[in-house]
Order: sequence, then C-alpha cells, then structure tokens
Amino acid sequence: MLSPQPHALDLQPLTIRRAQAFGLRLPMKKPVLMAGVRLEHSENFLIRLEANDGTVGWGEASSAPQHGGSTVQEMMQAWQALQARVAGADAMALGGLTQQLYDGVKIGKSALGALDMALHDLVGRHLNVPAHVLLGGLRRKAVSPLWLLGTGQRDTDLAEAQARYAEGYRFFKLKVGVRALEEEIEMALALRSALGDELRLCADANMGMSADQAIAYAQGVLPARLEFFEQPLAREDLTGLRRLIATGLIPVGLDESVTSVDDLISHAALGVAGGSLKTLKLGGMSGVAACAHVCQAHGQKINLAGKIAETSIASAAVIQLAAVLPNVDWGVSPSQAYLVEDVVTQPLAPVGGLYAVSQAPGLGIEVDEALVQRYTFC
Repeated sequence: MLSPQPHALDLQPLTIRRAQAFGLRLPMKKPVLMAGVRLEHSENFLIRLEANDGTVGWGEASSAPQHGGSTVQEMMQAWQALQARVAGADAMALGGLTQQLYDGVKIGKSALGALDMALHDLVGRHLNVPAHVLLGGLRRKAVSPLWLLGTGQRDTDLAEAQARYAEGYRFFKLKVGVRALEEEIEMALALRSALGDELRLCADANMGMSADQAIAYAQGVLPARLEFFEQPLAREDLTGLRRLIATGLIPVGLDESVTSVDDLISHAALGVAGGSLKTLKLGGMSGVAACAHVCQAHGQKINLAGKIAETSIASAAVIQLAAVLPNVDWGVSPSQAYLVEDVVTQPLAPVGGLYAVSQAPGLGIEVDEALVQRYTFC
C-alpha cells in the first residue's frame, strides 16, 4: 500500500509581533431604553493584532455585563494577563488559540471574543480570503438586517419603523418591558396595522417582565404575529419560563441566559425555541459558529446580534457569520448604525434593505486609527 504523500503547501507560522487593546466610548445617535436602562453611549473594547509580516487584524467586544458579557474595565484587566501570551503566538491557530487561553481568564472573558475576531481578521487578510472562508464557506451573499425600535416613545418608534420600512427594512425588534403592558401590546398591533403583512416582528424584554406579564403580552400580541419573544424573564426564573413556554402562545428565545454551549443544551430541553448569539460572550466568531451548530442539532433558530452599539468591526463579523451559518432564521442585528461616528473608513450600510457579504480579505473593513485614538478613554 502506498503511503499518502504530504501536501506540498507548508504554511509558515503567522507570528503576532504586537498586540494592543483600546477602550472606547462612542456617542449614539439617540438613547435606547432596555428594561429601564437608558443608553446614550456605547463602551467598546478593541484589539489590534499586528503580525510579523505587517498584516493587521482588528476585533471588538462591547461592554455588556447584564447580557452575560464584561465591562470594558474587566476586559482591560483580562488583557493585562493575556497580552504577553498573545504576543509571539501563531495567529494561524485561530479559535484554537482562543480556547487555549480561555480557562486562564476568570474576569473579562469578553476580551477573548474580541481576540478571536481579530485573529479571523488577521488570518483572512494574510491568506487573502474573507473570514467566511475560514468559518466554513459561503451560504448566502446578502443578509437582511433586523432593526431595533427602542426609544420608549410610541409615535417616535412608529415613525422610525415607517421610515426604515421605506428604506427596505422588513424585520423589526421591539424593546419591551419599559412601558405599561397595555402600551407595549398596542405598539405591536399598531406596527402590524401600519406596515402590513410583509412586516416581520419580534420583541425583546431584556429580563424586564414577570411570568404573568410575559404571558399577558404574548396573549395580547397574537394578532401582531410576532416571530419570537426574546428573554422575557430573569435568567434564574426557570419556573416562569416553563409556564410561558407551556402556553404555546409564542416561540421563546433567550439572550442574557446564554453564555455557553451548556446553557443552550439545557434550555433546549425546556422547549426554548432558539437564542440570540453574541460574539462578546460566546468566545468570538469560532464560539458563535460552534453554538449555532448546537442550536441546529436541537432544531432551534438563532438571531445573530450585536450589542447596542458596536462599530463596523464587530458588525462585519456578524455579517460574515450570517453568511456561513445554516439556521439564521431570527434575523441579523448589526448595530453600528446607532452610532454617531464609526471608527472605520467606510461604515457598513445596507442597500435596499440588505447587507452585501464582503468578499474582501478578513472582515472586509479598514479601521481609521485616528478615530480609535479620538474615542479612547482607557
């Protein structure tokens, strides 16, 4: 029997010669209410990796301590321990490097999500392929985004939905749990009435409701035909979650409750219909891809989401993931559009209600480092 011949290609290590982190505070175009919390700025953690051949890759994680993520300060603390181990490492390891470092980080694990993203950007640029090639291959060339409505003001949200609908958006997420229950229900019904049958609609309470309120909301919005109800209850309220799911009124998805593959598996057993997957809490791009396949195995749908508000760095990663994963049935939520100013030379923007999947190397974005410096606060 002939012995297999080794492949002629011998990939040399892509050594990281410099690894930096930046904490940014970015102003948002308008405040967003999330379960009573008013957000006017976004605090984001960026990683810049520079390889020995001069190639640069970027990654990002937003501050999201209430969503299972970390604060920027916690990520900076983690980075102090990680930086020396990252410098000199082989970037070609991609998610293998992220996983190798994972157990050593106790506080600020979102920093590893940013690192994993930066590795995919760096290696993609080095090999001259888009990140979706590294993640398994292109399934779709364009992505339809989901737009968030969350000012807490009925008329403002309705006018914004109508304006975005005219631009091509067809999927909207209502931030609920911030107004009287009757007003929340009426808002969903008003949107369906105003925008018609093509409208896709869901709601996210960010743990802001009790079980009784969530059941009443699900009953009240039946005519609005919501596709799913995201994280209606506190993560520890499993009894209430079982009650809501047992009604069969609406598919229930989770976000804040999902911080690991184990969470996804245990919630699938409860009848949870899907989840919102974020790079900032699931180990970056490689971690989200792994979690998405676990969801698929359990017949669950996923939403790929950016925390309000990430820059085009993380949003580009979300779109690259959406191009690859099989079960992105609950929409894609790039969030850079909520920022006053981005940190890339050409911020991502949909055309006709669709984001084209970049075929440029890595994440397909170019960072303006002067803007990074302008908004750096730690």
